[in-house]
Amino acid sequence: MALAVSIRFDFVDAKGKTSFTKVRVPNGFSIVAYGEFAAAMAQLITDLTQSRLTSASFSVAVDLSSATIKATAGVLSDIAQKAMFGFSTAVAGFRTKFKLPALNETKVTAGSDAINQSDVDVAALITAMENGIVVTGGTISPTDQRGNDITSTDYAKELFRKT
Repeated sequence: MALAVSIRFDFVDAKGKTSFTKVRVPNGFSIVAYGEFAAAMAQLITDLTQSRLTSASFSVAVDLSSATIKATAGVLSDIAQKAMFGFSTAVAGFRTKFKLPALNETKVTAGSDAINQSDVDVAALITAMENGIVVTGGTISPTDQRGNDITSTDYAKELFRKT
């Protein structure tokens, strides 16, 4: 069984600290299709973060540092402030997580650590994680590391980690 392709997104915050997150997707698409997926997912991710997205890679790097997605990191961006999404997959009992650095604090429900899943940007990312992004040649849907399709969101919360 072939393992899923990992697409890595690299970030930098206002202090110059770096972090990354990965989205796993199934094998079998062209490099062009993976590039389209990476660019579309990058936009969805940057809508939730205050950091600057610098690149995405999947065996062959896709440099996003000069893209107009987000030119500079937000003044309040902090790589240690993360969003953690938990997902269930098409195979019962298999779950996967997705961490996003430098979460934009406005996406968190006041008085809690819950990320507001009704927020337009959050909802767009969750929809893409659950249903995929249409690219040339089909739809690329995120998976767990075994290639199992993500089907639903279990939770979305804010957490803090060491940098």
